[in-house]
Amino acid sequence: MVRRVLNELLWHPERSLDDVSVTYIHRGAPGDVVTIGGWEIKRLERSFFVLERGGVETYIPYHRIVEVRRGAEVLYRKRGY
Repeated sequence: MVRRVLNELLWHPERSLDDVSVTYIHRGAPGDVVTIGGWEIKRLERSFFVLERGGVETYIPYHRIVEVRRGAEVLYRKRGY
């Protein structure tokens, strides 16, 4: 489900990853979650997305994503969050 949402944002001519935020589980971070801007997503793969920060690529599995938002609009929320 979340991969489909991200793919739609990436490929739809009237939508973009640039104006969304993605929150994912990151153990050790405050509250065990991190929120990034969609513009930081370098590419979408079959079971993970590639995050690029400071020239370093990090592979984040889709199952760790808990929320995708555009402003106040929730595009995706994992059950239980």
